[in-house]
Amino acid sequence: MQKYIHLIYFMLVISIIGSLTTFTTSMGVLSLVYPVLAEEKQVEKSQDMNNIVLKDKRELHIDNDKVNVEFAKKDKSDSDLANNNNNCKSNKVLKGASNKKDLKILSECENAVGKVKHVQEMPDGDYKFLLKLDKEYKSLLNQDNKKKTGGNLVVEIVPKDQDSKYIELPDKGDKVEVWGAWVIDKPKGWNEIHPAWKVIVT
Repeated sequence: MQKYIHLIYFMLVISIIGSLTTFTTSMGVLSLVYPVLAEEKQVEKSQDMNNIVLKDKRELHIDNDKVNVEFAKKDKSDSDLANNNNNCKSNKVLKGASNKKDLKILSECENAVGKVKHVQEMPDGDYKFLLKLDKEYKSLLNQDNKKKTGGNLVVEIVPKDQDSKYIELPDKGDKVEVWGAWVIDKPKGWNEIHPAWKVIVT
C-alpha cells in the first residue's frame, strides 16, 4: 500500500513539473510575440504620422501656390498702373466689374475730387460710395445723378482692387481723390467712376 502511495505521489510531481514547463514555454513565446506586435504598432503609427506630415506639406504647397497666383495677379494689375504716370490703365479698364455689360464707357480714365457722403458694401463685393464733387468736377455728373443720387457721383471699387497699394477704402466724411473709368450705368442712368483703381484719402 505504501508503495502505491509513493507511486501516485511521484506521478503527481511529474504532472506538476510538466504543467510548469508548458506554462514557462508559453510565457517565453508570448515574451517574444509582444515586442514584435509592439514594434509593428509603432511602425504603423510612424507611417501614419509620416502620411499626415506629407499631406500637410502638400496642402501647404497648394495653399502657397494659390497665394502666389493671387499676388501675381495683383502685382500685374498694380504694375499696369505703375507704368502709367497719369494714373491710368493701358487696357481692359472695366476688368473686375461684375456688370460690365451695363456700363458704357465715357472716358477710359478720369479723375475726381470730393467728399464721401455715403459708403456701402454691395452684394457683388464692390465697395461703393457717393462722392460730393468739388466744383471743378461737377461736369462728371448728369441729370440722373442730380435726380437719383442727390447730385453725387457714384464710385465703385471692385473686389480685385480693394487690397491694391493704390487703394485706400474711404469712410463717410473723408476727402478723397479718385481715378478710374468714367461710365454711365445704362439701366440706372447715372454716371459713375467704376471701377476706381486709385483712391487717395487727402
